Amino acid sequence: MVVFQPAMTTVIQRTAAVVLASVFLPSVIPAADQWLKLKSSHFELYTTAGEKKGREAILYFEQVRDFFGRARQGAKPATNIPVRIIAFRSDKEFQPYRINEFATAFYLDGYDRDYIVMRNISQENYPVAVHEFTHLLVKHSGAEVPVWFNEGLAELYSTLKPMGNKVMVGQVIPGRYYYLHQHKWLSLETLLGVDHHSPYYNERDRAGIFYAQSWALTHMLNLSPAYRPQFSKFLAALASGVPASAAFWQAYAKTVNQVQKDLEQYMQGSHFNAAVFDVKLEKSAEEPDVEPASPLDSGTVLADVLAFTGKKEAAKEAYESLAKEYPKSWEVEAGRAELTWRSKDLEEARKHFARAAELGSTNPRLYFDYARVLGGTPEKDIAGIPLLKKAVELDPDYQEAHHYLAFCLLQDGKYQEAIDHFGKVKNIKVEQASAFYHGIAYADYELEKWDDAQKAAEVARKYARNPQETASAEDMLRTLSEEKEKRAALAHQAAAPSVPAAPNRSDERVSPGAPHVPPKPSVLGRLRQVDCLGKIVRLRVTAGDQQVLLAIMDPGKVAIKGSPTGAVDLACGPQKGKLVIVEYESRQDAKLGTVGDVRSIEFQ
Repeated sequence: MVVFQPAMTTVIQRTAAVVLASVFLPSVIPAADQWLKLKSSHFELYTTAGEKKGREAILYFEQVRDFFGRARQGAKPATNIPVRIIAFRSDKEFQPYRINEFATAFYLDGYDRDYIVMRNISQENYPVAVHEFTHLLVKHSGAEVPVWFNEGLAELYSTLKPMGNKVMVGQVIPGRYYYLHQHKWLSLETLLGVDHHSPYYNERDRAGIFYAQSWALTHMLNLSPAYRPQFSKFLAALASGVPASAAFWQAYAKTVNQVQKDLEQYMQGSHFNAAVFDVKLEKSAEEPDVEPASPLDSGTVLADVLAFTGKKEAAKEAYESLAKEYPKSWEVEAGRAELTWRSKDLEEARKHFARAAELGSTNPRLYFDYARVLGGTPEKDIAGIPLLKKAVELDPDYQEAHHYLAFCLLQDGKYQEAIDHFGKVKNIKVEQASAFYHGIAYADYELEKWDDAQKAAEVARKYARNPQETASAEDMLRTLSEEKEKRAALAHQAAAPSVPAAPNRSDERVSPGAPHVPPKPSVLGRLRQVDCLGKIVRLRVTAGDQQVLLAIMDPGKVAIKGSPTGAVDLACGPQKGKLVIVEYESRQDAKLGTVGDVRSIEFQ
């Protein structure tokens, strides 16, 4: 057995970019007077452990966050909302809120922010909390990395150790080190193939070797002299979707078996490199705001933790108790809304969302979620537009809200507004890209911005991930090509010599005895949308910059012209913008927003 030397004999002084490279990377509610609230620029800490411990914890997390910010070369965090930390004083306090029997700290994905819950504020719990914080940052980066790398990176950075105005990362984890020397290893091929459904990830008896090897491999790639120089290249390949085996070959010209041999030799060593980084904290990190947490504030936070950890009945009881005591609190109503929504009780969720909005919620996420609860069909999506506008008014950088709002405006025929909100979405996931650019192409097409529509449709086709997305993009490109041919033909006609008008045959007159039948009103425009509203169908036709809404009350009474069969199948939803002449009987319907009932549709 190689003797482990805990003292690091070599410390690598280098820029953070080398480490991270391109990783974008009874009552359950205690009395309020036990709780303190500490707030810095990036964290909000609720604790019963006292002010001294609270200051220690918030300073530690600010140092960790600053390290990650520098490691990502100054990139802005994914959200400006402070991470909320709940730190208890004892196991007894922690017990009702723990996520399982063995976790001493854990991360939660909250309604509008991230949570870290700690059993207590102590040195032994910090590594677990930093491990979870690493996952949080990787999640927000949008990077899709393999499970072994995600867990290995979290283990590597769990060793972060503040040293005055510096932090050190990369110390050997004795438990992982000795585990590797006492147990049979997985083949590297098996390790690289572990996913979230694998027994090596989920079963406690098997997870030990998976976590130990993941940590060892990530440590070698990040900090060993042989692998560190090409780590950025390896990670770029990995993040692009290349299998790890191919990424090893591209970056290091080594096979998986060769990498495994290197790893085994690396773990036989007695000296391991670490890295030291400077940190520079804002004043609020060292001097956070400290105040007693109100019973409403601490009670709502703890009820939220119950909800996020799946303790629905306890959470419901806590929210209801708070609602009786604080009936004018939108925060409590927001918690009840989210809880009932996650429980799939949509009717109750709508009531609580409406009540929270009525009480003056200032939370943009609430309005976004309220719109989603209302949505599901074109009509309901349109009803959510005011809520989504409120969300982006409260948070102009709210990417998800701009994204959803753009598509809702598209459904409502507000094409320029849709384009404006599409333009405010800066980060698009690969799986959303085709639909996103198809939406832009459709809006530009409606606005007759042909070149812009063409470019967006080509990007939509580029990112298509399934036959349906490919077909949609090609349909749009085909429609744009036809439109281009029509415009060319019209331009040719305009340039051709004019033909003399036919003589006016004044002797051809209507018989005096024939009754005068006034022509039906009609609209010449492009069919943009078919809304299926039960037995009623509503057409959206654009004529110039105007949108005309017309109702089909009885499809059997509508004459179809310009179709070889005298019939046409109109699918519900967005249309291709075919040129039509629609005759209708004038009849206003305030509920539908229509100006008449369709009598005939002539396709040009």
